[in-house]
Amino acid sequence: MNEFQMIENKSMYDALIHGAKRVIEKKDTLNQLNVFPVQDQDTGNNLSALMKAIIEQTKLGNTIDETLESLADAALIGSRGNSGLIFSQFLYGLTKTHQSIDYPELIRRIESGVIHAYNAISHPVEGTMVTLMRKLSETLKNTNQPIDNIETYVDYIIVELNKALEQTKSELEVLKTFGVVDAGALGFTLFVEGFLQSIIKRSTTDDVAQQHSFEEPETIEHDHIDITYRYCTEVLLQTTTDKQSLTKLLDNFGDSLVIGETKRLKRVHIHTNQPEIIVEKLSGLGQILESKVDDMRKQYQATQAKDNEICILTDSIADLPKIFVDSHPIHVHPIGINFNDIVYYDKLTINNHQLFHYIDKHEKFPTSFTPSIKAIDAQINFLLKHYKKLIILTVSSKMSGIHNLFTKALEGYKDKDVLLVDTKQNSVSEGLIVYEVAKMIEQKVPFEDIKLAINTLVQKTQILVHVDTLDNMVRSGRIKKSLGTLGKLLRLKPIVSINDAGEGVVLSKTIGQKRNFKKLVNMVSHIHKTAGIENYAIVHVSNLKLAEKLKTEIIKKTGKAPVYVGEISSIIAMNSGLNSVAVGLIRKDL
Repeated sequence: MNEFQMIENKSMYDALIHGAKRVIEKKDTLNQLNVFPVQDQDTGNNLSALMKAIIEQTKLGNTIDETLESLADAALIGSRGNSGLIFSQFLYGLTKTHQSIDYPELIRRIESGVIHAYNAISHPVEGTMVTLMRKLSETLKNTNQPIDNIETYVDYIIVELNKALEQTKSELEVLKTFGVVDAGALGFTLFVEGFLQSIIKRSTTDDVAQQHSFEEPETIEHDHIDITYRYCTEVLLQTTTDKQSLTKLLDNFGDSLVIGETKRLKRVHIHTNQPEIIVEKLSGLGQILESKVDDMRKQYQATQAKDNEICILTDSIADLPKIFVDSHPIHVHPIGINFNDIVYYDKLTINNHQLFHYIDKHEKFPTSFTPSIKAIDAQINFLLKHYKKLIILTVSSKMSGIHNLFTKALEGYKDKDVLLVDTKQNSVSEGLIVYEVAKMIEQKVPFEDIKLAINTLVQKTQILVHVDTLDNMVRSGRIKKSLGTLGKLLRLKPIVSINDAGEGVVLSKTIGQKRNFKKLVNMVSHIHKTAGIENYAIVHVSNLKLAEKLKTEIIKKTGKAPVYVGEISSIIAMNSGLNSVAVGLIRKDL
Protein backbone atom coordinates (compact mmCIF):
# COMPACT_ATOMS: atom_id res chain seq x y z
CA MET A 1 0.00 0.00 0.00
CA ASN A 2 2.70 2.51 0.98
CA GLU A 3 5.95 2.88 2.87
CA PHE A 4 4.14 2.52 6.22
CA GLN A 5 2.63 -0.84 5.28
CA MET A 6 5.75 -2.56 6.59
CA ILE A 7 8.98 -1.06 7.85
CA GLU A 8 11.93 -3.33 7.21
CA ASN A 9 14.71 -3.75 9.75
CA LYS A 10 17.36 -1.91 7.70
CA SER A 11 14.92 0.91 6.90
CA MET A 12 14.16 1.32 10.60
CA TYR A 13 17.88 1.41 11.44
CA ASP A 14 18.62 3.95 8.71
CA ALA A 15 15.69 6.14 9.80
CA LEU A 16 16.88 6.19 13.42
CA ILE A 17 20.40 7.18 12.35
CA HIS A 18 19.05 9.88 10.03
CA GLY A 19 16.91 11.31 12.83
CA ALA A 20 19.94 11.35 15.13
CA LYS A 21 22.01 13.25 12.56
CA ARG A 22 19.29 15.90 12.20
CA VAL A 23 19.55 16.66 15.92
CA ILE A 24 23.35 16.86 15.87
CA GLU A 25 23.19 19.37 13.01
CA LYS A 26 21.23 21.78 15.20
CA LYS A 27 23.26 21.41 18.41
CA ASP A 28 24.11 25.12 18.63
CA THR A 29 20.52 26.21 18.01
CA LEU A 30 19.30 23.91 20.78
CA ASN A 31 21.93 25.29 23.17
CA GLN A 32 20.83 28.86 22.45
CA LEU A 33 17.18 28.03 23.08
CA ASN A 34 17.85 26.19 26.35
CA VAL A 35 16.17 28.16 29.15
CA PHE A 36 14.35 25.34 31.02
CA PRO A 37 14.77 23.84 33.59
CA VAL A 38 18.04 25.81 33.94
CA GLN A 39 19.43 28.40 31.54
CA ASP A 40 22.78 26.62 31.19
CA GLN A 41 22.74 26.27 27.38
CA ASP A 42 23.59 22.58 27.28
CA THR A 43 20.49 20.89 25.84
CA GLY A 44 22.14 20.80 22.42
CA ASN A 45 25.29 19.28 23.87
CA ASN A 46 23.31 16.68 25.82
CA LEU A 47 21.08 15.63 22.93
CA SER A 48 24.06 15.62 20.58
CA ALA A 49 25.94 13.27 22.95
CA LEU A 50 22.90 10.97 23.00
CA MET A 51 22.61 10.97 19.21
CA LYS A 52 26.32 10.30 18.72
CA ALA A 53 26.02 7.31 21.05
CA ILE A 54 23.07 6.06 18.99
CA ILE A 55 25.00 6.42 15.74
CA GLU A 56 28.21 4.84 17.07
CA GLN A 57 26.80 2.07 19.28
CA THR A 58 23.49 0.91 17.80
CA LYS A 59 23.95 -2.40 16.02
CA LEU A 60 21.83 -3.54 13.10
CA GLY A 61 20.35 -6.76 14.45
CA ASN A 62 18.83 -9.74 12.68
CA THR A 63 15.36 -8.46 13.54
CA ILE A 64 13.80 -5.09 14.28
CA ASP A 65 13.50 -6.05 17.94
CA GLU A 66 17.24 -6.79 18.16
CA THR A 67 18.01 -3.45 16.49
CA LEU A 68 15.70 -1.53 18.82
CA GLU A 69 17.09 -3.24 21.92
CA SER A 70 20.60 -2.28 20.80
CA LEU A 71 19.31 1.26 20.26
CA ALA A 72 17.80 1.37 23.76
CA ASP A 73 21.07 0.29 25.42
CA ALA A 74 23.10 2.78 23.36
CA ALA A 75 20.64 5.56 24.21
CA LEU A 76 20.64 4.92 27.95
CA ILE A 77 24.42 4.62 28.18
CA GLY A 78 24.94 7.69 25.98
CA SER A 79 22.20 9.84 27.49
CA ARG A 80 23.21 13.13 29.09
CA GLY A 81 21.09 15.58 31.02
CA ASN A 82 17.38 15.75 31.61
CA SER A 83 16.41 15.84 27.94
CA GLY A 84 18.79 13.05 26.91
CA LEU A 85 17.53 10.62 29.54
CA ILE A 86 13.85 11.32 28.80
CA PHE A 87 14.54 10.82 25.10
CA SER A 88 16.28 7.50 25.85
CA GLN A 89 13.16 6.27 27.62
CA PHE A 90 10.97 7.12 24.66
CA LEU A 91 13.32 5.01 22.53
CA TYR A 92 13.29 2.21 25.13
CA GLY A 93 9.50 2.18 24.89
CA LEU A 94 9.76 1.29 21.20
CA THR A 95 11.11 -2.13 22.23
CA LYS A 96 8.15 -3.06 24.39
CA THR A 97 6.02 -4.99 21.86
CA HIS A 98 7.05 -7.91 19.69
CA GLN A 99 5.45 -7.80 16.28
CA SER A 100 6.63 -6.74 12.86
CA ILE A 101 6.44 -3.00 12.27
CA ASP A 102 3.38 -2.19 10.18
CA TYR A 103 1.57 1.13 10.61
CA PRO A 104 -0.67 0.08 13.56
CA GLU A 105 2.32 -1.48 15.28
CA LEU A 106 4.38 1.70 14.82
CA ILE A 107 1.60 3.63 16.57
CA ARG A 108 1.52 1.11 19.45
CA ARG A 109 5.28 1.32 19.90
CA ILE A 110 5.23 5.11 19.93
CA GLU A 111 2.45 5.01 22.54
CA SER A 112 4.67 2.73 24.59
CA GLY A 113 7.53 5.22 24.18
CA VAL A 114 5.36 8.06 25.48
CA ILE A 115 4.34 6.02 28.54
CA HIS A 116 7.95 5.17 29.35
CA ALA A 117 9.07 8.78 28.93
CA TYR A 118 6.37 10.08 31.29
CA ASN A 119 6.99 7.29 33.81
CA ALA A 120 10.71 8.12 33.92
CA ILE A 121 10.01 11.64 35.21
CA SER A 122 9.27 12.20 38.87
CA HIS A 123 7.26 15.36 38.15
CA PRO A 124 6.47 15.72 34.42
CA VAL A 125 6.14 19.27 33.10
CA GLU A 126 4.00 20.05 30.06
CA GLY A 127 5.35 22.33 27.36
CA THR A 128 8.51 20.23 27.13
CA MET A 129 9.77 17.24 25.16
CA VAL A 130 7.20 14.84 26.63
CA THR A 131 4.38 17.06 25.36
CA LEU A 132 5.69 16.67 21.82
CA MET A 133 6.02 12.91 22.29
CA ARG A 134 2.40 12.71 23.40
CA LYS A 135 1.28 14.97 20.55
CA LEU A 136 3.01 12.73 18.00
CA SER A 137 1.26 9.67 19.43
CA GLU A 138 -2.14 11.40 19.40
CA THR A 139 -1.66 12.68 15.85
CA LEU A 140 -0.77 9.23 14.53
CA LYS A 141 -3.60 7.56 16.41
CA ASN A 142 -6.45 10.01 15.87
CA THR A 143 -5.90 11.59 12.47
CA ASN A 144 -8.42 11.11 9.68
CA GLN A 145 -5.82 12.18 7.14
CA PRO A 146 -5.74 9.62 4.30
CA ILE A 147 -2.51 7.63 4.22
CA ASP A 148 -2.63 6.74 0.53
CA ASN A 149 -0.33 9.63 -0.39
CA ILE A 150 2.51 8.96 2.04
CA GLU A 151 4.47 12.16 1.35
CA THR A 152 1.42 14.30 2.02
CA TYR A 153 0.74 12.30 5.17
CA VAL A 154 4.28 12.77 6.48
CA ASP A 155 4.05 16.50 5.79
CA TYR A 156 0.80 16.59 7.76
CA ILE A 157 2.42 14.85 10.77
CA ILE A 158 5.34 17.28 10.73
CA VAL A 159 3.05 20.31 10.48
CA GLU A 160 0.97 19.10 13.43
CA LEU A 161 4.12 18.48 15.46
CA ASN A 162 5.36 21.98 14.61
CA LYS A 163 2.07 23.45 15.82
CA ALA A 164 2.51 21.66 19.14
CA LEU A 165 6.11 22.87 19.27
CA GLU A 166 5.01 26.47 18.76
CA GLN A 167 2.47 26.09 21.56
CA THR A 168 5.23 25.33 24.08
CA LYS A 169 5.90 29.09 24.07
CA SER A 170 2.67 29.62 25.96
CA GLU A 171 2.69 26.46 28.10
CA LEU A 172 5.69 27.38 30.24
CA GLU A 173 6.14 30.81 31.81
CA VAL A 174 9.91 30.87 31.25
CA LEU A 175 9.44 30.10 27.53
CA LYS A 176 6.86 32.88 27.31
CA THR A 177 9.30 35.28 28.99
CA PHE A 178 12.05 34.54 26.47
CA GLY A 179 9.69 34.08 23.53
CA VAL A 180 11.18 30.74 22.51
CA VAL A 181 10.08 27.15 22.10
CA ASP A 182 11.39 24.45 24.41
CA ALA A 183 14.83 23.25 23.31
CA GLY A 184 14.16 19.60 24.17
CA ALA A 185 10.85 19.71 22.32
CA LEU A 186 12.59 21.09 19.23
CA GLY A 187 15.22 18.36 19.49
CA PHE A 188 12.50 15.70 19.48
CA THR A 189 10.76 17.37 16.52
CA LEU A 190 13.99 17.40 14.52
CA PHE A 191 14.52 13.70 15.27
CA VAL A 192 10.99 12.76 14.15
CA GLU A 193 11.35 14.83 10.98
CA GLY A 194 14.64 13.12 10.12
CA PHE A 195 13.17 9.70 10.90
CA LEU A 196 10.09 10.22 8.69
CA GLN A 197 12.05 11.76 5.83
CA SER A 198 14.25 8.66 5.80
CA ILE A 199 11.29 6.26 5.86
CA ILE A 200 9.84 7.85 2.73
CA LYS A 201 13.35 8.26 1.27
CA ARG A 202 12.97 11.98 0.81
CA SER A 203 16.06 14.14 0.49
CA THR A 204 15.16 17.68 1.47
CA THR A 205 16.77 20.88 2.63
CA ASP A 206 13.61 21.82 4.51
CA ASP A 207 14.47 22.56 8.10
CA VAL A 208 12.08 22.42 11.02
CA ALA A 209 14.14 25.05 12.81
CA GLN A 210 13.67 27.45 9.88
CA GLN A 211 9.89 27.08 9.95
CA HIS A 212 9.81 29.12 13.15
CA SER A 213 11.18 32.46 14.20
CA PHE A 214 13.72 30.97 16.62
CA GLU A 215 15.64 33.93 17.94
CA GLU A 216 18.48 33.56 20.38
CA PRO A 217 16.97 34.39 23.79
CA GLU A 218 17.86 37.67 25.39
CA THR A 219 19.86 37.34 28.58
CA ILE A 220 17.84 37.99 31.70
CA GLU A 221 20.04 39.07 34.56
CA HIS A 222 19.23 37.19 37.73
CA ASP A 223 21.13 36.06 40.77
CA HIS A 224 22.55 32.54 41.03
CA ILE A 225 20.21 31.96 43.95
CA ASP A 226 17.57 31.12 41.32
CA ILE A 227 19.42 27.84 40.75
CA THR A 228 18.03 26.08 43.81
CA TYR A 229 19.81 22.79 43.17
CA ARG A 230 23.29 23.33 41.84
CA TYR A 231 24.64 20.01 40.60
CA CYS A 232 23.24 18.07 37.66
CA THR A 233 24.10 14.55 38.84
CA GLU A 234 23.84 11.36 36.80
CA VAL A 235 24.60 7.78 37.75
CA LEU A 236 24.51 4.71 35.50
CA LEU A 237 24.19 1.47 37.45
CA GLN A 238 23.31 -2.18 37.36
CA THR A 239 20.66 -2.82 39.98
CA THR A 240 17.54 -4.86 40.58
CA THR A 241 15.95 -1.99 42.51
CA ASP A 242 12.79 -0.81 40.76
CA LYS A 243 12.16 2.76 39.65
CA GLN A 244 9.51 3.40 42.30
CA SER A 245 11.93 2.51 45.09
CA LEU A 246 14.66 4.68 43.55
CA THR A 247 12.24 7.59 43.27
CA LYS A 248 11.22 7.24 46.90
CA LEU A 249 14.87 7.08 47.96
CA LEU A 250 16.03 10.16 46.04
CA ASP A 251 13.06 12.46 45.51
CA ASN A 252 13.76 14.58 48.60
CA PHE A 253 17.35 15.33 47.60
CA GLY A 254 16.60 17.70 44.73
CA ASP A 255 14.42 18.19 41.66
CA SER A 256 14.34 17.24 37.95
CA LEU A 257 14.53 13.58 38.97
CA VAL A 258 14.44 11.28 35.94
CA ILE A 259 15.09 7.54 36.15
CA GLY A 260 15.67 5.71 32.90
CA GLU A 261 16.10 2.00 32.30
CA THR A 262 16.67 -0.80 29.87
CA LYS A 263 16.51 -4.52 30.54
CA ARG A 264 20.06 -4.43 31.98
CA LEU A 265 20.66 -0.94 33.35
CA LYS A 266 19.23 2.11 35.09
CA ARG A 267 20.35 5.73 34.84
CA VAL A 268 19.47 8.31 37.48
CA HIS A 269 19.40 12.03 36.74
CA ILE A 270 18.77 14.59 39.48
CA HIS A 271 19.52 18.24 40.25
CA THR A 272 20.84 18.29 43.80
CA ASN A 273 23.09 20.08 46.26
CA GLN A 274 24.38 16.78 47.64
CA PRO A 275 25.84 14.71 44.78
CA GLU A 276 28.03 12.81 47.25
CA ILE A 277 24.90 11.57 49.08
CA ILE A 278 23.25 10.49 45.82
CA VAL A 279 26.29 8.41 44.82
CA GLU A 280 26.66 6.99 48.33
CA LYS A 281 23.04 5.83 48.44
CA LEU A 282 23.12 4.32 44.95
CA SER A 283 26.44 2.54 45.55
CA GLY A 284 24.66 0.37 48.11
CA LEU A 285 22.06 -0.77 45.58
CA GLY A 286 24.22 -2.19 42.81
CA GLN A 287 27.31 -1.63 40.68
CA ILE A 288 27.89 1.97 39.63
CA LEU A 289 29.23 1.91 36.09
CA GLU A 290 29.50 5.64 35.54
CA SER A 291 28.75 8.91 37.26
CA LYS A 292 28.84 12.52 36.13
CA VAL A 293 28.32 15.83 37.91
CA ASP A 294 27.94 19.21 36.19
CA ASP A 295 28.05 22.44 38.18
CA MET A 296 25.11 24.33 36.68
CA ARG A 297 25.86 27.49 38.65
CA LYS A 298 29.35 27.73 37.15
CA GLN A 299 27.96 26.88 33.70
CA TYR A 300 25.43 29.68 34.05
CA GLN A 301 28.15 32.04 35.29
CA ALA A 302 30.12 31.35 32.11
CA THR A 303 27.14 32.10 29.86
CA GLN A 304 26.72 35.47 31.60
CA ALA A 305 30.43 36.37 31.46
CA LYS A 306 30.13 39.65 29.57
CA ASP A 307 32.70 41.59 31.57
CA ASN A 308 35.29 38.85 31.99
CA GLU A 309 37.53 38.23 29.02
CA ILE A 310 39.75 35.78 30.90
CA CYS A 311 38.81 32.53 32.60
CA ILE A 312 40.80 30.12 34.78
CA LEU A 313 40.53 26.34 34.50
CA THR A 314 42.24 24.28 37.19
CA ASP A 315 41.98 20.79 38.67
CA SER A 316 40.30 19.84 41.93
CA ILE A 317 43.67 19.23 43.62
CA ALA A 318 44.02 23.02 43.93
CA ASP A 319 42.66 23.81 47.40
CA LEU A 320 40.58 26.99 47.44
CA PRO A 321 37.52 28.17 49.37
CA LYS A 322 34.33 27.36 47.47
CA ILE A 323 33.01 30.87 48.05
CA PHE A 324 36.07 32.31 46.30
CA VAL A 325 35.73 29.94 43.34
CA ASP A 326 32.04 30.83 43.05
CA SER A 327 32.69 34.57 42.95
CA HIS A 328 35.45 34.44 40.32
CA PRO A 329 35.79 33.05 36.77
CA ILE A 330 37.39 29.86 38.07
CA HIS A 331 36.28 26.49 36.72
CA VAL A 332 37.45 23.21 38.21
CA HIS A 333 38.02 19.89 36.48
CA PRO A 334 37.41 17.13 39.04
CA ILE A 335 39.94 14.34 39.53
CA GLY A 336 38.54 10.89 40.19
CA ILE A 337 39.26 8.43 43.00
CA ASN A 338 38.76 4.77 42.13
CA PHE A 339 37.40 2.53 44.90
CA ASN A 340 36.66 -1.04 43.82
CA ASP A 341 35.95 0.09 40.24
CA ILE A 342 33.62 2.89 41.36
CA VAL A 343 34.90 6.35 40.44
CA TYR A 344 34.19 9.14 42.93
CA TYR A 345 34.90 12.75 41.96
CA ASP A 346 37.01 14.91 44.23
CA LYS A 347 34.99 17.66 45.97
CA LEU A 348 31.80 16.53 44.20
CA THR A 349 30.84 12.94 44.95
CA ILE A 350 33.26 12.30 47.80
CA ASN A 351 34.43 14.24 50.86
CA ASN A 352 37.20 13.44 53.33
CA HIS A 353 34.84 11.92 55.89
CA GLN A 354 33.55 9.48 53.25
CA LEU A 355 37.07 8.90 51.95
CA PHE A 356 38.44 7.56 55.21
CA HIS A 357 35.27 5.60 55.90
CA TYR A 358 35.76 3.83 52.55
CA ILE A 359 39.47 3.29 53.21
CA ASP A 360 38.67 1.64 56.55
CA LYS A 361 36.09 -0.61 54.89
CA HIS A 362 38.22 -1.88 52.01
CA GLU A 363 41.46 -3.81 51.96
CA LYS A 364 42.42 -2.47 48.54
CA PHE A 365 43.72 1.10 48.71
CA PRO A 366 42.07 3.59 46.33
CA THR A 367 43.86 5.01 43.33
CA SER A 368 43.47 8.24 41.41
CA PHE A 369 41.42 8.04 38.22
CA THR A 370 42.75 9.82 35.15
CA PRO A 371 40.17 12.04 33.40
CA SER A 372 39.50 11.42 29.72
CA ILE A 373 40.83 13.80 27.07
CA LYS A 374 37.28 13.89 25.70
CA ALA A 375 35.94 15.30 28.99
CA ILE A 376 38.77 17.84 29.21
CA ASP A 377 38.22 18.87 25.59
CA ALA A 378 34.50 19.36 26.21
CA GLN A 379 35.19 21.68 29.14
CA ILE A 380 37.81 23.69 27.23
CA ASN A 381 35.47 23.98 24.25
CA PHE A 382 32.62 25.19 26.47
CA LEU A 383 34.75 27.83 28.19
CA LEU A 384 36.22 29.19 24.96
CA LYS A 385 32.70 29.80 23.67
CA HIS A 386 32.13 32.24 26.52
CA TYR A 387 35.59 33.66 27.26
CA LYS A 388 38.14 35.10 24.84
CA LYS A 389 41.16 33.87 26.81
CA LEU A 390 41.78 30.86 29.01
CA ILE A 391 44.47 30.22 31.64
CA ILE A 392 44.86 26.57 32.68
CA LEU A 393 46.72 25.99 35.96
CA THR A 394 47.49 22.35 36.78
CA VAL A 395 48.96 20.31 39.59
CA SER A 396 52.67 19.52 39.17
CA SER A 397 53.29 17.40 36.07
CA LYS A 398 55.71 15.30 38.17
CA MET A 399 52.86 14.27 40.46
CA SER A 400 49.98 13.71 38.04
CA GLY A 401 49.30 13.02 34.38
CA ILE A 402 46.63 15.74 34.23
CA HIS A 403 49.04 18.35 32.80
CA ASN A 404 49.97 16.02 29.95
CA LEU A 405 46.28 15.40 29.19
CA PHE A 406 45.63 19.14 28.96
CA THR A 407 48.65 19.46 26.66
CA LYS A 408 47.19 16.85 24.29
CA ALA A 409 43.69 18.31 24.46
CA LEU A 410 45.01 21.76 23.53
CA GLU A 411 46.45 20.52 20.24
CA GLY A 412 43.09 21.39 18.70
CA TYR A 413 43.11 24.96 20.04
CA LYS A 414 46.37 26.36 18.68
CA ASP A 415 44.53 29.35 17.22
CA LYS A 416 43.07 30.31 20.62
CA ASP A 417 44.45 32.45 23.43
CA VAL A 418 45.13 29.64 25.90
CA LEU A 419 47.95 29.58 28.44
CA LEU A 420 48.76 26.21 30.04
CA VAL A 421 50.84 26.41 33.22
CA ASP A 422 52.47 23.63 35.22
CA THR A 423 52.30 25.16 38.71
CA LYS A 424 54.84 22.59 40.00
CA GLN A 425 52.70 22.57 43.15
CA ASN A 426 49.68 20.81 44.59
CA SER A 427 47.00 21.33 47.24
CA VAL A 428 47.10 24.72 48.96
CA SER A 429 50.19 26.03 47.11
CA GLU A 430 48.53 25.29 43.76
CA GLY A 431 45.38 26.91 45.13
CA LEU A 432 47.32 30.04 46.12
CA ILE A 433 48.58 30.46 42.54
CA VAL A 434 45.00 30.19 41.25
CA TYR A 435 43.95 32.70 43.93
CA GLU A 436 46.55 35.26 42.86
CA VAL A 437 45.77 34.88 39.14
CA ALA A 438 42.05 35.32 39.86
CA LYS A 439 42.84 38.53 41.74
CA MET A 440 44.81 39.81 38.73
CA ILE A 441 41.84 39.07 36.45
CA GLU A 442 39.56 40.88 38.90
CA GLN A 443 41.89 43.90 38.76
CA LYS A 444 41.74 43.86 34.93
CA VAL A 445 45.46 43.12 34.53
CA PRO A 446 46.14 42.54 30.80
CA PHE A 447 46.52 38.94 29.67
CA GLU A 448 50.14 39.39 28.56
CA ASP A 449 51.08 40.89 31.93
CA ILE A 450 49.41 37.99 33.74
CA LYS A 451 51.50 35.56 31.68
CA LEU A 452 54.71 37.21 32.88
CA ALA A 453 53.51 37.42 36.48
CA ILE A 454 52.63 33.71 36.61
CA ASN A 455 56.20 32.65 35.87
CA THR A 456 57.47 34.61 38.88
CA LEU A 457 54.55 33.45 41.00
CA VAL A 458 55.34 29.76 40.39
CA GLN A 459 58.97 30.31 41.42
CA LYS A 460 57.97 32.06 44.68
CA THR A 461 55.34 29.56 45.83
CA GLN A 462 55.99 26.63 48.14
CA ILE A 463 54.22 24.21 50.48
CA LEU A 464 55.03 22.67 53.86
CA VAL A 465 52.97 19.70 55.02
CA HIS A 466 52.82 18.21 58.51
CA VAL A 467 51.97 14.50 58.12
CA ASP A 468 50.51 12.94 61.26
CA THR A 469 50.62 9.30 60.15
CA LEU A 470 52.58 7.31 57.57
CA ASP A 471 49.86 4.63 57.25
CA ASN A 472 48.33 5.91 54.01
CA MET A 473 51.71 6.51 52.40
CA VAL A 474 52.55 2.86 53.13
CA ARG A 475 49.23 1.57 51.80
CA SER A 476 49.52 3.65 48.64
CA GLY A 477 53.07 2.44 48.05
CA ARG A 478 54.60 5.92 48.41
CA ILE A 479 57.02 4.64 51.05
CA LYS A 480 58.22 1.14 51.91
CA LYS A 481 56.30 -0.82 54.51
CA SER A 482 59.47 -1.36 56.58
CA LEU A 483 60.08 2.39 56.75
CA GLY A 484 56.47 2.96 57.73
CA THR A 485 56.71 0.38 60.51
CA LEU A 486 59.92 1.96 61.80
CA GLY A 487 58.35 5.41 61.62
CA LYS A 488 55.37 4.21 63.61
CA LEU A 489 57.56 2.69 66.31
CA LEU A 490 59.62 5.86 66.63
CA ARG A 491 56.55 8.12 66.26
CA LEU A 492 58.23 9.85 63.30
CA LYS A 493 56.34 12.80 61.86
CA PRO A 494 57.66 14.09 58.54
CA ILE A 495 57.39 17.55 56.99
CA VAL A 496 56.85 17.15 53.27
CA SER A 497 57.39 19.77 50.57
CA ILE A 498 57.84 20.12 46.80
CA ASN A 499 61.14 21.02 45.16
CA ASP A 500 61.75 23.42 42.26
CA ALA A 501 61.22 20.61 39.75
CA GLY A 502 57.75 19.89 41.15
CA GLU A 503 58.71 16.66 42.91
CA GLY A 504 57.69 15.70 46.44
CA VAL A 505 60.48 15.76 49.02
CA VAL A 506 60.76 15.07 52.75
CA LEU A 507 62.37 18.07 54.46
CA SER A 508 62.63 16.57 57.93
CA LYS A 509 61.48 13.78 60.25
CA THR A 510 60.74 14.58 63.87
CA ILE A 511 59.71 12.40 66.78
CA GLY A 512 56.24 13.40 67.99
CA GLN A 513 53.54 15.75 66.77
CA LYS A 514 54.44 18.67 69.06
CA ARG A 515 58.05 18.79 67.89
CA ASN A 516 57.02 18.44 64.25
CA PHE A 517 54.47 21.22 64.60
CA LYS A 518 57.06 23.49 66.22
CA LYS A 519 59.53 22.75 63.42
CA LEU A 520 56.89 23.63 60.82
CA VAL A 521 56.24 26.98 62.51
CA ASN A 522 59.97 27.66 62.68
CA MET A 523 60.33 26.93 58.96
CA VAL A 524 57.62 29.45 58.15
CA SER A 525 59.23 31.98 60.51
CA HIS A 526 62.60 31.50 58.80
CA ILE A 527 61.06 32.15 55.37
CA HIS A 528 59.40 35.28 56.73
CA LYS A 529 62.71 36.62 58.09
CA THR A 530 64.85 35.78 55.07
CA ALA A 531 62.53 36.25 52.11
CA GLY A 532 59.29 37.77 53.40
CA ILE A 533 55.82 36.28 52.93
CA GLU A 534 53.45 37.90 50.44
CA ASN A 535 50.49 35.64 51.18
CA TYR A 536 49.77 32.27 52.72
CA ALA A 537 46.92 29.85 53.32
CA ILE A 538 46.34 26.80 55.51
CA VAL A 539 44.48 23.55 54.78
CA HIS A 540 43.92 20.39 56.80
CA VAL A 541 42.46 16.89 56.75
CA SER A 542 39.71 16.81 59.40
CA ASN A 543 41.95 18.73 61.82
CA LEU A 544 40.58 22.25 62.05
CA LYS A 545 41.85 22.57 65.64
CA LEU A 546 45.48 22.13 64.60
CA ALA A 547 44.99 24.32 61.53
CA GLU A 548 43.67 27.15 63.72
CA LYS A 549 46.60 26.68 66.11
CA LEU A 550 49.01 26.91 63.16
CA LYS A 551 47.24 30.06 62.02
CA THR A 552 47.65 31.63 65.46
CA GLU A 553 51.35 30.77 65.64
CA ILE A 554 52.11 32.10 62.15
CA ILE A 555 50.29 35.34 62.89
CA LYS A 556 52.47 35.73 65.99
CA LYS A 557 55.61 35.24 63.91
CA THR A 558 54.63 37.30 60.85
CA GLY A 559 51.87 39.65 61.91
CA LYS A 560 49.96 38.46 58.85
CA ALA A 561 46.70 36.47 58.66
CA PRO A 562 46.17 33.73 56.05
CA VAL A 563 44.01 34.52 53.05
CA TYR A 564 42.01 31.37 53.81
CA VAL A 565 41.82 28.19 55.91
CA GLY A 566 40.10 25.12 54.49
CA GLU A 567 39.97 21.38 53.83
CA ILE A 568 42.53 19.47 51.79
CA SER A 569 41.48 17.85 48.51
CA SER A 570 40.52 14.20 48.91
CA ILE A 571 43.14 13.28 46.31
CA ILE A 572 45.89 14.72 48.53
CA ALA A 573 44.25 13.51 51.77
CA MET A 574 44.26 9.98 50.37
CA ASN A 575 48.06 9.95 50.70
CA SER A 576 48.81 12.51 53.43
CA GLY A 577 46.34 10.84 55.78
CA LEU A 578 44.05 12.01 58.57
CA ASN A 579 45.03 15.05 60.66
CA SER A 580 47.53 16.37 58.10
CA VAL A 581 47.99 20.14 58.05
CA ALA A 582 49.62 22.14 55.26
CA VAL A 583 50.64 25.74 54.74
CA GLY A 584 51.14 27.16 51.27
CA LEU A 585 52.94 30.46 50.92
CA ILE A 586 54.19 32.95 48.39
CA ARG A 587 57.56 34.48 49.21
CA LYS A 588 58.38 38.13 48.64
CA ASP A 589 62.02 37.18 47.95
CA LEU A 590 63.30 40.41 49.47
